[in-house]
Amino acid sequence: MRRPLNRRRFLAASAAMASGMARPSCGAQPELSVAVCNPLLRTPLGLIIDDSCPVINLGYYWIQQRHDWRVRLHPETKPSGWEVHYDKLDRMPSTIPAEFAARWGEWCGEQGIRGKFSMVPFPAGMGRIDKDFPGFPERELKEWIRVTRDIIWPNFDLTPEMLTHTHVVDLKTWKLTDQWEQGEWVDPPVDLLTDYIVAAMQLLKNAGLRADGVTSPGAFGKRNEPAYSKAILDAAMQVNGDSRPSYFLWLKTNEMPDVPIYHAQKDKGIAVASIVSCAGDWFGATGWDTSNADLFITEDLQGGKLPSVLAKELPCIMTGHWPCFYANNQIGFGVLKTVKQRLDRYDPDQTKTLWMKNSEIGRYWMARELSDIASEAGGVRIRTQFPTPNFTLSLSGAVRRVQVNGAELKLVRSRRDFRSGTFLVEGKTTFAAFDLPVGETAIAVA
Repeated sequence: MRRPLNRRRFLAASAAMASGMARPSCGAQPELSVAVCNPLLRTPLGLIIDDSCPVINLGYYWIQQRHDWRVRLHPETKPSGWEVHYDKLDRMPSTIPAEFAARWGEWCGEQGIRGKFSMVPFPAGMGRIDKDFPGFPERELKEWIRVTRDIIWPNFDLTPEMLTHTHVVDLKTWKLTDQWEQGEWVDPPVDLLTDYIVAAMQLLKNAGLRADGVTSPGAFGKRNEPAYSKAILDAAMQVNGDSRPSYFLWLKTNEMPDVPIYHAQKDKGIAVASIVSCAGDWFGATGWDTSNADLFITEDLQGGKLPSVLAKELPCIMTGHWPCFYANNQIGFGVLKTVKQRLDRYDPDQTKTLWMKNSEIGRYWMARELSDIASEAGGVRIRTQFPTPNFTLSLSGAVRRVQVNGAELKLVRSRRDFRSGTFLVEGKTTFAAFDLPVGETAIAVA
């Protein structure tokens, strides 16, 4: 937990929060102080799955198309990225069956894993999710959509990873161009960028799958993130009426993560959150890349990237690419199972970590940073346009009763029992958890 604030520092921090400049940290002092903590005093965990799409193995077609594109337009260059595996195409499956997606999704649900699952809507230009995939059985696309909707979506946000993740699409003709979404097409005009994201979200909506944000295919949007994040926000509001979307752009394995918030309008409850991953892809990517559970967390639970992030109580989000979970004898699925077993041993009583979707993390951080929080006689008052479940505060002093908008919170005796609607006293600090609604919330203590 961060260093506690005394009353004077807290009031100064509250003023800064009101202008979107800072947030108070967890802690307590004999004087009245209040701080926003991680949800339920647990560090968010998440699993991001990229390059996932219905019917086909996007890794197979990405390598094939990238190779053909490079040889035709840039024959003087050498293969890079996944294209180095072009000689392995005869060993790569060209399709990933819905039956496997169902089995994978059911296992994740049983394990309590949550996060984000891309659903590329026009993958490699092979077929549109809202129409058909020529050359593949029609029933397979229908089953893929059912599995995605009924099994994967309850635990994972669904996001387009733009339209094809290979060639840029001409939105007027729906033909593939010689531009490349992942790398070369990184700085288009903002209006075109918005239209492109709208098209991607709309295809998912046409198929009955609501986008919970977006995922960037590679460097897409990275050159001008402020414009890109604005395009995401505008597209989400236009297609789904979503005023608080999230997106995945950054994987930073050599840094500590944060949850940057852009384009916030506090009085309207509008903002967009960047969800930053801290680990991966060490599940195997195509199935023939680095696959090593120790890079996430070692057998002794001390090494790897995850323990260092969890020790700082920062959102701890892994990234994996869908092809490896099925290809090469499901090598990535095996790594995931090992990592999950080790995380369970790291947190055996489930008091340290909390699996969350990307959207849940983004909206919690919006509430954390964009709510006006002030202490007053006998309690705390919160004003916000950013609702979130499991909102958690620390209050100085060991109190006997906590009320939120007149409703009594239940006293619990351990962190394991700490849930929304309860409060917990540890020494001279009280923690309270509740679902934060839009508007004004009054917390009274005695």
